[in-house]
Amino acid sequence: MFHGNRLEDLRDLTVGLLQNNPLPPLVPETLLVQSNGMKHWLEMALADDAAMGICAATQTELPSSFIWRMYRLVLGANLVPASMPFDKQALVWRLWRLLPEFAKSHQVEPLLAYVKNDPLGRQRYQLAQQVADVFDGYQSYRADWLSDWANGHFVLHHQGVRKALAPDQVWQAQLWQLLQQDVRQTQAPELATQCQSRADVHDLFMRKVQQTGAIQPSGLPPRIVVFGISNLPMQVVEALAALGRWSQVIMMVQNPCQEYWGHDMDLVAQQHSLLASWGQQGRDYLHALERFDQPENALSLMSKQSFFVDPADLSSNAQPTRLQIIQSDILTLNSMPDEPLQVADDGSIQMVQAHSAQREVEILHDWLWDWFDHNPTWKPTDVMVMVPDMATFASHIQAVFGRFPPKHPRHIPFSVADTTPRQVPLVQALEFLLNLPEARVTLSEWLSLFEVSAVRAKFQMDEADVQTLKSWLQSAAVRWGLDPVHRQKWGVPTDMPHAQQNTWAYGLQRLLLGYAAGQAEGNAPWQGVMPLPQVAGLSALKVGHLATWIDAVAITLAKLSAPHTPDEWSAVMHDLMARFFEADNEADERMLLRLKQELTQWQSLCEQAGLNEPLPLTVVREHWLSGLESAGLQQRFFGGGVQFSTLMPMRAIPFKGLCLLGMNDGAYPRQSTPRDFDLMTEHWRAGDRSRREDDRYLFLEAFLSARDKLYISWQGRRSTDNQAMPPSVLVSQLLDTLKAKFKPEIEAKLQPLQAFSAKYFQADAEFFTYADDWEKAQSSPSMDLESAATASQNEVSLPTMPEWPLKECMRLLKQPVEVYWRSRLGVQLSGPEDALQDDENFALSGLDRYALGRALLEAPDIDQQRDAEILMGYLPMGAAGQGVLNQQYAAAQRVKDRAADYLERYDTALPTQTIETTLAMPWGDVRVSAEISNLRQSDSGCLQMTTRPGAVATGQKDQQTARADVLVNLWPNHVLLCAAGWQTHSVAVGLDGVAVLPTLTADTAKQLLAKWLNVYTQAWSSPLPVTFKAGLAFVAEHSKLIQSDKKLDADQITELALDKASKAFSDSFADDTDHGRSLYVQRSFENFEPLRTGLPEWAKLLYEDLLNAAAMEGAAT
Repeated sequence: MFHGNRLEDLRDLTVGLLQNNPLPPLVPETLLVQSNGMKHWLEMALADDAAMGICAATQTELPSSFIWRMYRLVLGANLVPASMPFDKQALVWRLWRLLPEFAKSHQVEPLLAYVKNDPLGRQRYQLAQQVADVFDGYQSYRADWLSDWANGHFVLHHQGVRKALAPDQVWQAQLWQLLQQDVRQTQAPELATQCQSRADVHDLFMRKVQQTGAIQPSGLPPRIVVFGISNLPMQVVEALAALGRWSQVIMMVQNPCQEYWGHDMDLVAQQHSLLASWGQQGRDYLHALERFDQPENALSLMSKQSFFVDPADLSSNAQPTRLQIIQSDILTLNSMPDEPLQVADDGSIQMVQAHSAQREVEILHDWLWDWFDHNPTWKPTDVMVMVPDMATFASHIQAVFGRFPPKHPRHIPFSVADTTPRQVPLVQALEFLLNLPEARVTLSEWLSLFEVSAVRAKFQMDEADVQTLKSWLQSAAVRWGLDPVHRQKWGVPTDMPHAQQNTWAYGLQRLLLGYAAGQAEGNAPWQGVMPLPQVAGLSALKVGHLATWIDAVAITLAKLSAPHTPDEWSAVMHDLMARFFEADNEADERMLLRLKQELTQWQSLCEQAGLNEPLPLTVVREHWLSGLESAGLQQRFFGGGVQFSTLMPMRAIPFKGLCLLGMNDGAYPRQSTPRDFDLMTEHWRAGDRSRREDDRYLFLEAFLSARDKLYISWQGRRSTDNQAMPPSVLVSQLLDTLKAKFKPEIEAKLQPLQAFSAKYFQADAEFFTYADDWEKAQSSPSMDLESAATASQNEVSLPTMPEWPLKECMRLLKQPVEVYWRSRLGVQLSGPEDALQDDENFALSGLDRYALGRALLEAPDIDQQRDAEILMGYLPMGAAGQGVLNQQYAAAQRVKDRAADYLERYDTALPTQTIETTLAMPWGDVRVSAEISNLRQSDSGCLQMTTRPGAVATGQKDQQTARADVLVNLWPNHVLLCAAGWQTHSVAVGLDGVAVLPTLTADTAKQLLAKWLNVYTQAWSSPLPVTFKAGLAFVAEHSKLIQSDKKLDADQITELALDKASKAFSDSFADDTDHGRSLYVQRSFENFEPLRTGLPEWAKLLYEDLLNAAAMEGAAT
């Protein structure tokens, strides 16, 4: 047995032993490690050129599997099966079968509460898991109890005292007896001679090995190296010691302290509180090893057993770092000083508080860059980042570190290990399919499923095909439910009128009928189905693949909705995978193979447990998927770059920089609620498993494995209300130790809430960041919109275009700031993509009601369009939808009747006209042109008309004025027509009347176009301090106040009008504002204040003529 405080020294010692004492050719070295992270680290060390140059002829195993292999080798396969009937996984299904009858016959109330009223079987399965876990612990740590119970002695051995079981716990002994009896009854006759429990196997193994004259079995490894394992059950330690009779067993033990500390921890606490608080598990393990140590054997290999190196003596500087001093104190068991030592803060220990997990990772990214800048020899592989729960941090790590491509200046290579297979997209898709009986099968669920490449490959689609189908399905109003029968489970009656709308079946019918009917004009339904004409030509193949998927879902749903025996479930699950998945890459192929192996293994466990009764889907699903999370040595570690993992796989492995994230109170040490029937909780023995003590020792190992830098962060403030939250108790203990040891104290600074906070970019800022994109945004001078808007043409670069399309004039009037962003800069801003609708409409929004009315209004046949709207799937189901449709139909009919008079007076429809005129501008002539359609003509002139199923007037009924925001759509065309010499009358026909724009003289119209063009040149140079709704509101209110009887001066009128404009610009109680609707306005102005000075002038230039010209004709009826 060799001791050392640094794992790399034990590694070098191991390499030296293997090199100096080689085994015969073709005989593999046997290495036992505690995790897959340790396995990869050790193998890489052996393969290093400075070591053995190659890692070959080595067999790396976990202790449990190795010891079981030794049991079978020594005792023979006829006595020790490949898997025991009392192994935890097999025990779960045996308990599943036995527990209900046992609880009923023995009247065990706690068990009865679980197994009754449980139609889904979930509680029964969870109880079987919990009992199996407790009995598994008994087999490893309390074999003497089980032996007594099997022999009918319902007693407990504790601290040398034998006492009877409590009456409310006797059921455990009775259940153990029942399990043993059941195993004997269900075991095959040829297996009757085999041992039934691990305890029996271990006892038989120890007797066999310790027999005088025992013959060494063939196949035993000549040398066993147990490397860096922090804790082993006593059965494993005894078995290894027994194997030492025939094999050389070398224990490479990491010991945090070179002094003897396996005595009273209270005495250790007086010397060093951290070792006493964090080292309980290590002390018990080291104490257990002491009685098996054979120093004479170790000294025959090396000159000494202890290889301790003081971290404080390794520093190349005269003064060791604070981190090295604390590590040295733990090693040498130095007591704390009476007064803190004056040691400069060298940055070797960093404590950081943040507001969220996302901010923790963002701050870490900056700190890593700081480390790399100040330590040029460091590589990303020199840094390890550990988190308590990878599921919490995985998405944040990808969002921060995966944001930058490899060639980006801020890119840091990284790899995330220790992720659960249940986060793999293919497994998530499988989990969704296994939940089909409870799933509504929504459109978004379909899209998520087809984001998995294996699903796309099975149904012969690529990403473009999925996007095309998504567009078609949205047009077909597919929301959820396979068909009306499927939706009945969620309370939708099958006999409801149009119950099929929004289902997959109806959407598919619409697509297929549209393909069959072709691009025929009109919206004529056929047998109650509204055709959707998007599908044509070879694109119909996509619809065929979609139909195949719908059929596959229907078949799978029927299979999953009924219980099956384990053999039947295995066939169902294999069929499901074949029906939905086709691997198109190696990773998916491996995952599908592993899923099939898990199924086969589960089927074998059920057969071993004698389970052939039907099982519910919930139980089978959970067991199958949870089996993927079982630990092994196949998971990839050290994938390159900064490594992220949980604490367990990489425990004790040294790194130059070690970072611990998520060290929140309650998150670490992890909380575990003891089971009230676990008798080990109240009868503790040294070496017992304990998550709390294991996490504490993990933290100690992590602390000692940091060579140069230790970084710890936690969420010190809540992001919602900034309430203080404490760190982990382990961090608090470390902070207390640092405070007692050093001065000045280490301050755990609270970082700003956001990565773009101005605190990062102020002069002499106490925080730093490498986010240069935010730095540029913070340091760039803000745009002085007011001065830019009033700058002369000589001071800015103004356009001198010879042509001016009228659509640019429309852009100027509808939202002036868009001229700068879209016309000059070519910037196209887009908001977040609308979420897919997964529910049918229960009510129509104002915008949806308007769109419905407009569709009816513009249809050639309004009655046919009304019938079509019923079948399109956008209306609420039942009477609610019919009522909305009738209202909009009546409104559209009223507008049509009102517009009929104009259609009769202007009876000639004109084709699209090219209208143009020439303006004389200071830089030369400018041609203004537009293609104008929907014009009508009569002897009295030309008519430009628009209809809308809404209001065209505003104000009280007896004081109505025309809505300028409606007429603005006609205004530029109207002015151009008049400028070109057309006698034009423009009208907007609505529910409440007709808004009109009178004919302008050609000169007036040209002057107006020239004024707009001048404004346009200013809008080109910078965003004008005016917006559409605010400008209209200002001009209207200004005019109203001037005409009122109120005695107000000009400044008062302007201020009141600006207040009105401010509400039109933004209002917390309304979304229909300039700031709420326009991304370009949001980009230009944070609030209304920058507009106050310039808006009065620009609003009058743009909108005063429109308001003066607009009028109402007729009255609401």
